[in-house]
Amino acid sequence: MTVSSSPKVVIVGARSARQGTGPFIAAGLSAAGARIGGIVGTSEASINAALNGLKHDWGIETVGHSSLSAALSAIQPDAVAICSPWRFHADQLREVAEANCHCLVEKPLAWPASIEEVDSLIAEYENRGLLLDLVGQWPATLSAFSALHSSIPESIDTFRMRLSPISIGEDMIADAAPHFISMLQALAGPGDCLACTAERDADNTKLTLTCTYKHGGGSLSAQLLLETCNERPRPAWYEVNDLRADRSVRLPQYSQELIGNGERVPVIDPMHQVTAQFLSALDAGAVTKGKLLRSAHRNLLQLAAAWR
Repeated sequence: MTVSSSPKVVIVGARSARQGTGPFIAAGLSAAGARIGGIVGTSEASINAALNGLKHDWGIETVGHSSLSAALSAIQPDAVAICSPWRFHADQLREVAEANCHCLVEKPLAWPASIEEVDSLIAEYENRGLLLDLVGQWPATLSAFSALHSSIPESIDTFRMRLSPISIGEDMIADAAPHFISMLQALAGPGDCLACTAERDADNTKLTLTCTYKHGGGSLSAQLLLETCNERPRPAWYEVNDLRADRSVRLPQYSQELIGNGERVPVIDPMHQVTAQFLSALDAGAVTKGKLLRSAHRNLLQLAAAWR
C-alpha cells in the first residue's frame, strides 16, 4: 500500500475518559505531519466531547463517526490509530487489516487473547504487507535516562519499574505490564518471562510481579510494582541495575522530566516520539515486526499466569 507524505489517519478512541491516550496520539500524529481524517466514538456525546477536546487543546479540526466501518468507508485512510479499551482491539485490528490500512495500536495488542489468536491477527498485517506497531512510550525515555546517568549499562542484571494504573486487580496486568515488557525488549531484546510470581494486597490495589527475563544475551531479574492511582500525574519510575530515574510531570501541559542522582533531564514528549517514528516507518515502507509483537504477547501471558 502506497502512503502519501502526509498520510490520512483515523483515531479510534480520541477521548481520554479514564487513562486513554487517544488525544495525545492524535496530537503527535498531527504534529508529525499526518492529517487526522476523522475519529471514531461510541456515542454522539463522546464523539462531540472528543472533537471539542481536539480542537480546543490541540487545534485539530476533524469529523466524527459512530463506527469504525463507517469511518473506513467514508475516509479511506492510510492508517488507523486504535486507542480504544483493549477489550475491543481484536475485532478492530481485524477490520483495519481487511480495509488494507496500516495500524498503530495501544497496548496490549489484544486482550484477553491466546498466542494463537494474536498470531492470526499479526499475520493479517504481515500477509498484506501492512505495518502494525504497538504504542511504546516508555522506551522513548531511554535517551533521557542515558543523559541522566551518563549511559545505559552494557550489562544489565536487574530491572525494576513502578507504575500506577487506574485499574485494580487482574486488569492492572493488562493495563501496565505491556509498558514493563516494552522496556525489557528495548533493553535486552525479545525474551521470555520465566519463574513469574505475583504478590498482591487484600484489596487488589497493590501488585508486585517478579520474573527472570531470559533473552538472547543471557538473563536478568525483573520486577514490576503496581499501585492503583486515580489522579494524574501518576507516580512512575524505573531502575536499571542500581540507576534509578523518577518521572516528573508538569500539568496541564504534561511536560516531563527524569529525575535522579540530584539531576533533572527533560524528556522529549514520548507520544510525539512514538507517533513520529510510526510515520517515519510508514514513509520508509517498513513492515510489521512480527517477532517482537508475538514475543510481547507471550510475555504478557506469562506474567498474567502468575495471578492465578
